[in-house]
Amino acid sequence: MFYRLTIIFILILSYFNTEAKTDKYRCMWRDDPATTMVVAWNQIGKTEATLYLDTLKHNGDYTMFCHQFKADKKHWFKRMNHHFVRLNNLKPNTVYYFILKDNDSQSEVFSFKTLPDTKDSQLSIIAGGDSRNHRKYRQHANSLVSKLRPDFVMFGGDMTGSDGSTPWKNWLDDWQLTIGKDGRITPIVAARGNHERSNKVIEKIFDSPHKDIYYALNIADGLLRIYTLNSLIAANGNQGKWLEEDLKNHDYPIWKMAQYHYPIRPHTAKKSESYNQQKYWAPLFYKYGMDIAVECDAHVVKTTYPIRPSNEAESDEGFIRDDENGTVFLGEGCWGAPLRRNNDNKKWTRASGSFNQIKWLFINKESIEVRTVKTHNVNEVSQLNDLSKFSMPENIDIWKPESGEVITIVQSQNPIGYQPNSSLKGELAAISLASNHKNGAMKVGIFFLILFIIMMYPAYAVMFKDKLNFSFINNKNN
Repeated sequence: MFYRLTIIFILILSYFNTEAKTDKYRCMWRDDPATTMVVAWNQIGKTEATLYLDTLKHNGDYTMFCHQFKADKKHWFKRMNHHFVRLNNLKPNTVYYFILKDNDSQSEVFSFKTLPDTKDSQLSIIAGGDSRNHRKYRQHANSLVSKLRPDFVMFGGDMTGSDGSTPWKNWLDDWQLTIGKDGRITPIVAARGNHERSNKVIEKIFDSPHKDIYYALNIADGLLRIYTLNSLIAANGNQGKWLEEDLKNHDYPIWKMAQYHYPIRPHTAKKSESYNQQKYWAPLFYKYGMDIAVECDAHVVKTTYPIRPSNEAESDEGFIRDDENGTVFLGEGCWGAPLRRNNDNKKWTRASGSFNQIKWLFINKESIEVRTVKTHNVNEVSQLNDLSKFSMPENIDIWKPESGEVITIVQSQNPIGYQPNSSLKGELAAISLASNHKNGAMKVGIFFLILFIIMMYPAYAVMFKDKLNFSFINNKNN
């Protein structure tokens, strides 16, 4: 009997000793999503884990995996030991399996899929942000990611409420719900929000390709170019110069899409306008054909018609509807943060609401489809896979406002090789954005006052010549 109990005890001890001493897994990109991937985790064990990689699963036998990698970068941050392996020279549109193994433990088998490298591809993307402090609703949205099986997630900031160590541990634990039951990890493209107290938060947790958290990713050989911008630093300056230069040098993508935290024109009265973004970014969006901008922060739901900067009679808050060349704005958060009232619609608002939601986009070279998905009934939604990810799962709750449940943007509006709109120079120069209305009016008034004084000066000089002794009035030079 004693022998049997000893064996059982050893087996139990062995079981707990082989549990993975790594956790908080996630994947990101620093470069071409077709040929690279960053795999990150929190190292709990004292010995450093090795990442074993292969295109075959090998029934979880890590000794059969063809490639081994140690962390390229590691640091202690938010009381976690972050490790990053930066994988390069991967095959496009390929599923890779990996295991993390250290001296004491082994993880389950995870996988990721590189993106395709051809414009003839189709992409599924989930976009949103503001998960903050309501974990239940954040978990709903995360679980929906695992069920919809997108190619990647665009997350517009405000992951936590306080930016502390414990909230970040909880957030990364909750992010594990985005992992499929088969171990598939969905990459995240992260932007900074105002609840991330510094740029280094995004840099150190998501291995951002730029320390100031603005960067671009070229996807599927130019089918799509994604711009991640930083609302928490100057909209002009280095960021503005980089944005204009990059847009100017990348006119070949079929579609362009931006994400950033602060909405330019929020759809709740509780939030102020982002005048600098309107002044420095919106004209560039129009000039270089930005198709979609995803905004967050306001904790309301909104979609707009295509709009461009304008001060014309039918414009509203510095924008006017332009179905041919305008940008569609989506937002504004609602991944789990406290909801606000949608009480600030514009003439060009397509629809607005107040509920927990994510945006789900299908993109190919002919069109973009945008749907707003309510996250409350995630447990009832059926599971998609790589083959069915462009179909509607059973019981999914797509928002159905009066303007329609699907926004379709047709590629012919912005043809391949979109050329900057040369006719914009005069128009944009004439546009005075709302933030400059008062200053502009004042400058015009001062100009006419000075002009009036100059024109009337000789008459007044003659009138007061005797009293003021303006002897120079008769001087021809004057």
